[in-house]
Amino acid sequence: MPGLTVPLSLPALVASAFVVSLATVAIPGPITLVASRLALARHMPAAIWFLIGVTVLDVTLFTALARGAAPVLRQIGALPMVEIVGGIALIWGGVSSLRAAAPRRGPELKVDIEGRSLFGSFLLGLLVAAGNPHYWIWWVTAGLAFVEAARAHGAPGLVWMLGALVGGVVSWYVPLLWALHRGSSLLTPRAEHLVTRGMGVTLLLLGLGLAGLGTWRFWVAHF
Repeated sequence: MPGLTVPLSLPALVASAFVVSLATVAIPGPITLVASRLALARHMPAAIWFLIGVTVLDVTLFTALARGAAPVLRQIGALPMVEIVGGIALIWGGVSSLRAAAPRRGPELKVDIEGRSLFGSFLLGLLVAAGNPHYWIWWVTAGLAFVEAARAHGAPGLVWMLGALVGGVVSWYVPLLWALHRGSSLLTPRAEHLVTRGMGVTLLLLGLGLAGLGTWRFWVAHF
């Protein structure tokens, strides 16, 4: 696409993509909140599979853009149903977080809500990413620019670009999840309860806002 190419050598292009990807995921958003919630709850496998779901969607969108699907992806990202489904996924995460933060009366009431299904965590990663409008905006703007620039370097350029974009994400989330998982044992029960409840409320508000926006846009478009 005109105006979206980035005229850099391949090493400079790969380095730029890595830094931009890292900086983008470092900004707190729904994906970071859900992953952090899972890590704080000591459900590290669930957090990992959640992020694998996000990464699978990343690779899928990268491949689609490399094949020239930018106009189609713009239309999909603008669908109100995508926002509604993503909002519901965040609401689910928020409610689960608030339920997990509720005082426990005994050890027999400890329920592994987030970690009960690794495949469910994988699907949650797909839904939260797909339902985030900023995710689509990034991929059809900055992400597309990097894909188009890498295309000029042939198949090796596209492979290096995919590695740089995924590498930036991994370089942020691996140490973040490790620190949260290790640090959770250092929190007092009250502090862990407050952090968990705060994340639950934030996820719930984000989900309600996103689902509400999608519902309003669906109503305007069809009624």
